[in-house]
Amino acid sequence: MKNIRTNIFNPVSPETAAFLPDFVISFEKGKISSLLPFRKFHGAWEDKRDCICIPGLIDLHVHLSQYRISGLYQPALLPWLRQSVFPEEERSRNPYYTEKLSRDFYKAQIAAGTTFSIIYTAPFVEAAQCAFEVASDMGIRAKIGMTLMDMNAPDTLKHSTDYALRHSIDLYEKWQDRSLSYIFTPRFAPTCSAKLMQEIGSFAKKHKAYIQSHLSENPDEIAWVKELFGKDSYTHVYNDFGILSPRTILGHAIHLSDEELDLLKSSGSSIAHCPDSNFYLKSGEYPLRRISEHDIPFGLGSDVGAGTSLNMLYHAKMMNYRQTKDAILAEEMLYRITLGSAKIAGMADLIGSLDTGKDADMVFYKAPAGFDITQQSLSQLCFAPDIFKICKVLVLGKDMLDLA
Repeated sequence: MKNIRTNIFNPVSPETAAFLPDFVISFEKGKISSLLPFRKFHGAWEDKRDCICIPGLIDLHVHLSQYRISGLYQPALLPWLRQSVFPEEERSRNPYYTEKLSRDFYKAQIAAGTTFSIIYTAPFVEAAQCAFEVASDMGIRAKIGMTLMDMNAPDTLKHSTDYALRHSIDLYEKWQDRSLSYIFTPRFAPTCSAKLMQEIGSFAKKHKAYIQSHLSENPDEIAWVKELFGKDSYTHVYNDFGILSPRTILGHAIHLSDEELDLLKSSGSSIAHCPDSNFYLKSGEYPLRRISEHDIPFGLGSDVGAGTSLNMLYHAKMMNYRQTKDAILAEEMLYRITLGSAKIAGMADLIGSLDTGKDADMVFYKAPAGFDITQQSLSQLCFAPDIFKICKVLVLGKDMLDLA
């Protein structure tokens, strides 16, 4: 049993975060066993009264294979893919490169307070397998997918439909632990054939498997999709090929008609909103109000490498800054990078909030000397995170980072 005396902000809903000042959080065997006001606690404790404690952060959309190209700029999605992304992803053919890349990426995530993520790897089974093996060795928790492309891609990255399906299914069958599992990952409609998408959709429906992809990120991309498939909209392509479901997570989803939003809502699909990436590539402004009005679930993704940071608090701030008219309060910012994303990932019974019985995944941020931690400190953590420094990260109660 471990007991830590600290100040907790616990997400409840987009509108509410419980503030638990001077509480003791206790955990053993990787699970939270109690949260008690210090005045009611009896026993030994570790002193973190100068810290804010929140649940481990969740990154709903990130590209491991693009970690080293963050900041290599092109002014739009398609040129950026051709000139920066594809050449870098080809390097993941080298197993030594991929092993080192994976370790460096996971270390950087932990240093940023991310304890669960949904990951794209390069389009090689060896790259995905390596990402899983390194994650398992390091105690990393994630859903990981091999990026799939069977058309309209460089020959060095494109694979056959059979390769994409066979290896995806093999990886899915091998990695099924809830803490570390496979997610089917068609990159986006322009690089995936109708057969590939139909087969993925059918398999995922039968086995209740998760799918991730990109949707309506860029106007040129959308025009290309309509030309390739002759459908009314990008969303109709995914809907008609069986990609949409309550276990589907779609990155970006910026340029959507009301009919498309209705399709997303009726299918139960969710969105990974990537505000920093959208700004970086000048893709457009996320239609937050319309998506909220349609009650479509969404969380936040760093989208590294188009995203410029693995720090999910930074992306929560960017969610606010990238809205021209709508203000987003700190309570919702915290929710979208913790409990809201845990629900989308099907993990809310295990992670996303600090409740009795859940996994002991948590991050501690140390306040400067003399700083008073109050109810208002959540706003400061979200909008001015440089005030605080991560000093401790726990996953299943195990110290993954301890700078005390």
